[in-house]
Amino acid sequence: MDHEISLLAGSSRCFIRQIKEWGEILIGFEGSNKYELLNEQGEKIGYISEQSSGIFQMLIRSFFKSHRPLDVRIYDKNGQEVIKLNRPFYFFFSTMFVNDRTGRLLGSIDQKFAIFRKRYELKDARGNPFALINSGFFSFFTFKIEDTRTGRSLGEIRKKWGNLLKEIFTDSDTFGVDISNELSEEQKAIVLSTAISVDFDYFEDNSARGSALDLFD
Repeated sequence: MDHEISLLAGSSRCFIRQIKEWGEILIGFEGSNKYELLNEQGEKIGYISEQSSGIFQMLIRSFFKSHRPLDVRIYDKNGQEVIKLNRPFYFFFSTMFVNDRTGRLLGSIDQKFAIFRKRYELKDARGNPFALINSGFFSFFTFKIEDTRTGRSLGEIRKKWGNLLKEIFTDSDTFGVDISNELSEEQKAIVLSTAISVDFDYFEDNSARGSALDLFD
């Protein structure tokens, strides 16, 4: 089963680059999120797609913004679905569930309350925490991942900024993800999925205004 959810082929680093469509770039219309998954050499090893279409889903995206319920799929480079991500609507703190393509639960990513910090717990299928993100609030683009018991580093999620003009024009997000090879394939899948959760929680509304739920942020 492990090989069916493995996208990194033994590598400990990958990049997740958001794909922006022309409607989003030119007029600021926010469609469903799509990403390319790249290895260290910049080669495409998969892609990630939010499952959202139609007028009703467009209204949900516009009204609830980053708080909206999510159904996200991760595919390998051949288009084979390998991971399913589901997140219910939330007011304060998000929880994302990570499943394999058959629906088997691999684990979850829980955003936690913390004062002036960014905190997540990464849990296995039994609900046991195996990793923690506990980054300082002013470490805007860095999310360090630590072993829950020992505090040992297990990886890092970092938003990468390219050429400033290009960044402004495309509004494109790219995340670098470092994952310890000590982790199981299930745990690596959860860490990889955490980058998607972080993007929705912290960067989804970076160019948006007027969320109906701004008073809860």
